Amino acid sequence: MCRKTAPDAIPDAIRGALPADTEPAIRLTSAVMTEAQINKFAALHHGLINRESARRLGLTDRQIAHRVAQGRLIRLSPQVFAIAGSVETARRSLLAAAWQTGGVASHLSAAWLLGLRDSAPARPQISTARTGGRSARGIQIYQSRDLYSAHITTVQTVPATDATRTILDLAGRVSLTELQVLFDRASRMRLTHPDRLTDDFLQISRPGRPGAAAARRFLRSLNQDLALAESDLETRLVLTIRKAGLPSPIAQYRVTANGHNYRIDLCYPDCMLAIEGDGFSFHGGRQAFESDRVRQNDLVLAGWRVLRFTWRQICFQPDWVVGQIRSALGLAN
Repeated sequence: MCRKTAPDAIPDAIRGALPADTEPAIRLTSAVMTEAQINKFAALHHGLINRESARRLGLTDRQIAHRVAQGRLIRLSPQVFAIAGSVETARRSLLAAAWQTGGVASHLSAAWLLGLRDSAPARPQISTARTGGRSARGIQIYQSRDLYSAHITTVQTVPATDATRTILDLAGRVSLTELQVLFDRASRMRLTHPDRLTDDFLQISRPGRPGAAAARRFLRSLNQDLALAESDLETRLVLTIRKAGLPSPIAQYRVTANGHNYRIDLCYPDCMLAIEGDGFSFHGGRQAFESDRVRQNDLVLAGWRVLRFTWRQICFQPDWVVGQIRSALGLAN
């Protein structure tokens, strides 16, 4: 029968063949290698290591506790540790929460991690398949009966629900406008598609599932022309127009004016009405500023009327925006 040796142990056959003063050197080399492996693992995982991985790399629970006592490891939970001196970031907090609960980043946390949202929520949002769940302070946990491996991806070593599942999970928890913005951004990033959204919804839909009714309404309202919008601002503008009962404009309409080829954000070709959304970052820089003026002049000289709206106007003055468009279309209130 073979006897397992501790990771740092030296087999007797080798021990007897080496000079007496060689054993400490071998132990030191082994310890250095273990330390290097731990640091390499942590570097790939936002400065974190969990107990299971530390054991696989050769540490015993006693050695882990010793490192904590020395201040080399910071205990975040019984199973999760941070390397001393590592930087605390939103991604580190999210990975620590996933390891601590045995779940994956989901909902608003997953939306941020996937690049569908610009900011992370105040608390990590985690979905877990564990029945009964594991409560954890500072973590918002969602228990799921249908968290399938096909719906899970990994983003910078953090496990998370994929874009399609994330959008479905957020149905009923965010507004229809916000859901459409998330979907549009995911579509532009090629992370989802209307058909996949429908397929996954049918897979997880069941009576009483949170957000099922909202997801069904969203799928019914889903329209391919929104996926053509090239920014969140355009998406919000289209939804504002639709909500007011105005005709749907055409997105990213191609037109030639004064010998130049342009794409208009939104337009009504029959009325020669162009509508542009000006975000804070899209038209930045002197060259872009100059090009925008040339573009607008070309459109006006070609017979187009141009309405421009800022992010603040679209988000906080939607009635005024609608009134401007309604007047330009010559429609009564």
